[in-house]
Amino acid sequence: MRGRHSVRRPRHLSALVALTSGLAVVLTGLVATNASSAPVTAFRPADPVRVLKGTTLAAGAATTVTLSDVPVGATAATLQVTASAGGTPTEVSVCAGTARSCTGTTLKTSTDELGTLTVSVPVTTADPRVTLVSTAAAKVYADLRGYTVDTSKASSPANSLYVPTEPRRVATATTLTDRGTTVVTLPSVPAGATAVELRLTSAAGATSTNVAACAAGASPSCSGTTALNPHAQRARQSSVVVPLGGSAGNQVQLFNLGGTATLDVDVDGFYVRASTNPTGGRLQESATAVAVPAKVLGPTGTTTLTLSPPSGATAVHLRVRATGAWRPSVVALCPGTSASTGCRATSLLTASPGAAAYGDAVVSLGGTGGKTVTLVNAGASTRIAPEVLGWVVAPAATGSGSATPTPTKTAAPTPTATPTPTATATPKPTTTPKPTTTPKPTATPTPTATPTTSAKPGATNTGVPAGTKLTVHEGDLRITEPGTVVDSLDVHGFVQVSAANVTIRNSVIRGYAVTQGRSLVIQDSPTGSLTIENSEVFAAAPSYWIDGVRGFNLTVRRTNIHDVIDSVRITGDNVRVESSWLHDNLHYDTAPDQKDGTHDDNIQIQKGSNIQVVGNTINGAYNAALMYSPGLGPISNTVVSGNWIDGGGCSVNIAEQGRGPAAGLVFKGNVFGRGTRVKDCAIIAPDTTAAVLSLSGNTYTDGKVVTVHKGS
Repeated sequence: MRGRHSVRRPRHLSALVALTSGLAVVLTGLVATNASSAPVTAFRPADPVRVLKGTTLAAGAATTVTLSDVPVGATAATLQVTASAGGTPTEVSVCAGTARSCTGTTLKTSTDELGTLTVSVPVTTADPRVTLVSTAAAKVYADLRGYTVDTSKASSPANSLYVPTEPRRVATATTLTDRGTTVVTLPSVPAGATAVELRLTSAAGATSTNVAACAAGASPSCSGTTALNPHAQRARQSSVVVPLGGSAGNQVQLFNLGGTATLDVDVDGFYVRASTNPTGGRLQESATAVAVPAKVLGPTGTTTLTLSPPSGATAVHLRVRATGAWRPSVVALCPGTSASTGCRATSLLTASPGAAAYGDAVVSLGGTGGKTVTLVNAGASTRIAPEVLGWVVAPAATGSGSATPTPTKTAAPTPTATPTPTATATPKPTTTPKPTTTPKPTATPTPTATPTTSAKPGATNTGVPAGTKLTVHEGDLRITEPGTVVDSLDVHGFVQVSAANVTIRNSVIRGYAVTQGRSLVIQDSPTGSLTIENSEVFAAAPSYWIDGVRGFNLTVRRTNIHDVIDSVRITGDNVRVESSWLHDNLHYDTAPDQKDGTHDDNIQIQKGSNIQVVGNTINGAYNAALMYSPGLGPISNTVVSGNWIDGGGCSVNIAEQGRGPAAGLVFKGNVFGRGTRVKDCAIIAPDTTAAVLSLSGNTYTDGKVVTVHKGS
């Protein structure tokens, strides 16, 4: 519905002195479990100390560490784990006792990269051992940052709960000198705060070094711990919990082991004494990471994730992997469905060419019902793969929510200039919903909104008009009666049209889980025709099996299509797509019929003539915004005019596939972004097709005239 991606105020958490709610990164070891069977716990920060010096592990090898001075009542230890991978990406698990296999949060590092992550692992005074296991050869380090304690057994003024704040930058471009100490004074520290959750970002160009983060005035031993390892070729990020020091309890210090580095410092929240603020939260880690489908985050674009948190959750612990950026691109993670100016200035990660980037944060939940977070891209198009690692839950709440979307892990496949079009499977329902007959036209249809031809299509002017009351329809719709009007339905199924002059308006089509290829809306009858307008089309159960709208003799107008593989797949004549928002396509590394990854496009034309694509916002696909692949027959007489287009390997990809140059391809007055994986590749076409294209008034966002890249 319109407003689905609109600005909403994030849900406020407990009040802090001079602070607003919101949240961001916290990577600590507060564990919340069912109140009926588990103790009431709190986090007790400790002066950082190294408990495992650099230890080289072979693939599958493990090392066990015995922690000293474990406090009475301890239920878990919070460790900052750092690993240096060799020639193979590495995952490091931290298990209780001497176990060599366990579930929970794992540190992930890319090839030839150093990675760091704060993890929580169960310990007790009776068994203070933890075991680190690596999937590939790596050098591993571990620092103790604090303990989770049973407050009924271990009363202490230091027992603290986490209270998130709106993410904000507190230090910019701070220079760390060789073996120098830099003190950072934090603004607006709440009364009773014992520690702060910091996010550190080092700029490219640093001398390889080690940065420690400690309380101001901490003992010299803290300088031997690790908060961040800057990199010479690219930016690096880490999140770390740091005790507060200084005379006013509002300072931390950064120690640089050698060389030079330039750091930005962000604050995500504070640990506050439970006696001062008893309404803070505890981090409840998931038994296993729950992946959210990978998406392409367009240049300077945003995407909102809607999650399924447990009751009482105030924040989500989210890790994001980013690949595919052709230039360094900063991504921020913010509460709710929009990002404040302050949060946009922070950094979850920096996607860089040639290496996967990881960033994680515990960020406040916002939006209606407190279920959403938003990723904001400040640079080039980037493919993101989020994972839910856990939840911050209020003391009295229980539950184990999960991410709504289907899991997926992604890695950047090699871009191809002219990919082979995907085969279209015969659509058949495979789940329990049963098809129904033609729906009757509604007696009082909702008025159709007046199109705004001059406004860029987006959240406020596409999809179901705000305030529309929808009626849920369970199962598929098969429309066989000419002139049928479907108005104001929420279709929990798929729609097949086999009649002339059918209209779907002011409706949502969301499908259900399937195990073979289907399109949410299809019109493939030679005598049929369909207009779909002011509607939303998306896969409620995302997978590589589901496309958006498919067919011919159809018009798509002011429609919001997202979270599918292909937004619109054209298989014949007489198609018009206008004033619509095609965005945030799903992408998967592998699929049953595509081992090199899904070839997701905003619009794929496989055959047809008299095709018009006018005044749309088209972005967020991995393969192409518009893919001309005449596998089903010739393509001719298509007009692409007045659109905002971005993303893909190249945004427009024209293939001949043995049919020779297409006739009558017109591109005029389109504005192209620069978020393509191939630099500045708005249009790519073979020489024979490029020679007959009609191009006029097509520019990049900076006004530079678009030219055609030569393909094969």
